[in-house]
Amino acid sequence: MKSSLATGLLLIAANAHANINLNQLEWMVINDSVMGGVSNSRVIVGDNNLTFTGDVSLANNGGFASFRSPISFENTGTDTLSFKVVGDGKQYQLRLRVDGYYDGPAFVYHFETEAGIEHTFNLSEQDFVLMFRGRQFESDYQFRFDDVRSLGFMISNKQAGDFNLQVKHIALLQKV
Repeated sequence: MKSSLATGLLLIAANAHANINLNQLEWMVINDSVMGGVSNSRVIVGDNNLTFTGDVSLANNGGFASFRSPISFENTGTDTLSFKVVGDGKQYQLRLRVDGYYDGPAFVYHFETEAGIEHTFNLSEQDFVLMFRGRQFESDYQFRFDDVRSLGFMISNKQAGDFNLQVKHIALLQKV
């Protein structure tokens, strides 16, 4: 893990616009089965792109599927996080965590997709809201990209059924 994080940081630090090498990250799937649900998902790592696919089930009070990887944006000077996706018409979340804990609050950006249509999102720190277990809450902490320690995506909000999200790229844009 340390080598992939260090490699990613070297790529980021050397450029004003740097794509994150999605192949080098250690992706982990976390579904509602951690609380008794029966949703299932998987992440398929392609040629520096990802496909997040599966089935969200509301059975047993379930209803979410997600994946994430440890990563650090520390000392990158990131001003904007850019990502490109092709979706299926459902709503997803980009989730950033500032600590290394498995379960805890995340800074979340909700985005809509259109089936088969490619979208690029360019986000500032102010575009994220702090959430924990589906609920937004306030904190005195001022979110900074420099503090990010984990990046991931989630589908939730009672969107039962099959889903498919292709993540084409994620890039960190630096202050110039």
